[in-house]
Amino acid sequence: MVELHSEADNIENTAQCIMDAFKTMNIQEGETLVYQELYPYLQERYPHYKDVQKEAEQHLTKAGFVNPAPEGLMLTQVGSANLYGNS
Repeated sequence: MVELHSEADNIENTAQCIMDAFKTMNIQEGETLVYQELYPYLQERYPHYKDVQKEAEQHLTKAGFVNPAPEGLMLTQVGSANLYGNS
């Protein structure tokens, strides 16, 4: 388990876990990772996500990696390039 040093670290770790979930589940550009699949993934790998999930999602949105969708998070072209090395 990762020792938490600050809320910023917790947000960054949660954001990284979210991006790892996209890659693990092979979500491609324009596809949505639904919360029903994301939450169990986060719970198993980073249980502290609940405290900062919204902030982590906002961080990923500001970075251009994801767009919010009603049922989850949609992977953007920038996010796909970051995950899969596409240019």
